[in-house]
Amino acid sequence: MSANIDQLAPTKSLIDLTKYSSDEFTLPDHAITDLFDDLILAEYTDVSQDGTAIKRGEIWVPLNSTPKAWRIGKVLKKGENTKNVNVGQDIVFPSDKGIPITKLQYVDENGDTQRVEHGVFLNEERLFGAVAQVSE
Repeated sequence: MSANIDQLAPTKSLIDLTKYSSDEFTLPDHAITDLFDDLILAEYTDVSQDGTAIKRGEIWVPLNSTPKAWRIGKVLKKGENTKNVNVGQDIVFPSDKGIPITKLQYVDENGDTQRVEHGVFLNEERLFGAVAQVSE
């Protein structure tokens, strides 16, 4: 029998984002320079420019009609206790886990300040895995 992700007991991280899943995070006057523990900053790669729809194949689906959809993102930063993914890797995860972010500035691996329009903070344990796009 398969397990339901909503019923899995999370492992204890120093920073537990499960308590903040309904919040949205932005820092207009600061840039994220480091992440701690097993935190990951990911940019949604399946979202429309205005952030209101996700792409499934060739179809755009309104986000408000799929609140528990799986999502695809690209890892932008990761905490020191993140073990299974690397910056630049594409990941898949449930959209209702983590803290959504908008217009967030962060410092990349080269020391340059970047901006992510639509993304998420996640604990690594919430990831389903790494993914790669398949060309037909």
